[in-house]
Amino acid sequence: RPPAESFDWHNHDFGQLVTAVCGSMYVGTADHVLLLSPAMTIWIPPGLNHWIRYGANNVLRYVDVNQEESLRLGMDCRIWKMTPLLDALFFATMPEESEKRVSLHNIALYELLYHELKTAQDVPLSVSIPHDKRIRPFAEAALENPGDFKSVEDWLVDIAASRKTVERLFIKETGMPPSRWLRHVRILHAICQLAAGEKVSTVAFNMGYESS
Repeated sequence: RPPAESFDWHNHDFGQLVTAVCGSMYVGTADHVLLLSPAMTIWIPPGLNHWIRYGANNVLRYVDVNQEESLRLGMDCRIWKMTPLLDALFFATMPEESEKRVSLHNIALYELLYHELKTAQDVPLSVSIPHDKRIRPFAEAALENPGDFKSVEDWLVDIAASRKTVERLFIKETGMPPSRWLRHVRILHAICQLAAGEKVSTVAFNMGYESS
C-alpha cells in the first residue's frame, strides 16, 4: 500500500477479519477508535459504519465472512491477540490458498478458525469517543495528532466549559479523565508509528516529548 491511505465512513454486507503482517491500521466507529498492529487481528462485523486509516508500510491480510457466519462471531468490533495457529489459519483461508483444496477441507479450516477466534484473548487497543458537543471536537483534534498538545491544559485551553465539567464529561462518556484519555491516545499513535518502522526517539518527539 502507499505510505498512508484513508477510507471515509462506509460499511459492508459481509464481515471482515483483518490482520497486520506489518504496519498498522485505525478503524473508527461511532463510539470507538481501534488500532490494529502486528500480532493482532481485528473483527469488523457486517453493516457496521466505520472509517479506516492505514499507517505506513502495510502488509495486511483480509478474510471476508458471510452474514450467517458473522453472527457467530458477534456484531461488535473487536481486537484479538494473534497466535501462531491463528496466523496459520488466516494464511490457509486466504482465497488463493482455499482454491487449492476441496470444499470439505476448507469447511474444516473455517470451523477451526472460528473456534480459535472464540477463545482468543481480547486486546484493549481502543479508545472511546465522547459524543457531547462541548468536548468531541477537542477529542477529534487529539485523535488527529496528539503530539500537537504539550499538556492537557494546552489541549483544552479554548474549551467552553469549566475544568470540573470537562473532567465529569470525559469520565461519563469515556470512562477516563481527560489526562488519562489523552495519554491513551498518545500510546495508540506511538504503537502505530513504531509498527511503521519509526525510531523510538522520533516517535517520542512526535508525541510531544522533548529530550532534556
